[in-house]
Amino acid sequence: MKRIWLCLALVAGIFVLTIYSTHRVRSFADDLTVQLDTASEALLSEDLPAAHQAILQGASLCEEMRRGSVLYLRTEDFLELEASLRAAAQYLTEGAQEEAQGELGRAAFLAESVDWLTRRWL
Repeated sequence: MKRIWLCLALVAGIFVLTIYSTHRVRSFADDLTVQLDTASEALLSEDLPAAHQAILQGASLCEEMRRGSVLYLRTEDFLELEASLRAAAQYLTEGAQEEAQGELGRAAFLAESVDWLTRRWL
């Protein structure tokens, strides 16, 4: 009887951990999407400092998730997102707005794929 309760407790623990990590990744994807939308709107209105700031905030979100992602399966997704955002920030400092917009599009696609992966499991 003790083994059954132990197995049930383990399954419940795994389920709670899955729900927690899924919620954390989804909230990250939502926050990152807001930053990407802000950066895209700022680029369209040619407000380069605001776009640069939004991109750097998105990159810091990615770095925070990557460093604290012991529980998550695919940390390379966060690394790839961060690299894309840092490249967009570099393009903005060089004055290459079209390349920065392209990197933002790539980052938006990666953020959507991370969000899709969490929705696929639950």
